[in-house]
Amino acid sequence: MAGRPLDRDILLERLERKLAQKEKELEEMKKMVIDDDRIAEIKGEIASLRNEFKRVLELEAKVVELSKTVESLMSEILYLKAELRKDYPIDKIERSEESKEVQGEEGEEECTEDNLIICD
Repeated sequence: MAGRPLDRDILLERLERKLAQKEKELEEMKKMVIDDDRIAEIKGEIASLRNEFKRVLELEAKVVELSKTVESLMSEILYLKAELRKDYPIDKIERSEESKEVQGEEGEEECTEDNLIICD
């Protein structure tokens, strides 16, 4: 009879070890499930970042296109400005502006109170 309690204790120890091992396996599986959830979350974030990156690339392409358009318009403006300078030299424009100023000053003199004629 003395052997039976010893066998029983050995059996209990083995069962306790197996139980502890199974508990460890269960914890590892829980971690894996949590990791799988985290992986799914990270995949979602990556997809979102890819979409944002795609939008950024599209915006960069639009900026490049607009930059080229502005550059083209600036060269067109410079060309037109050069053509206008050929047709209308700056000296003519300055003289024209000076004559307009002189005419404007003469017109102002005519409108002073001393020069007004009032009719009743």
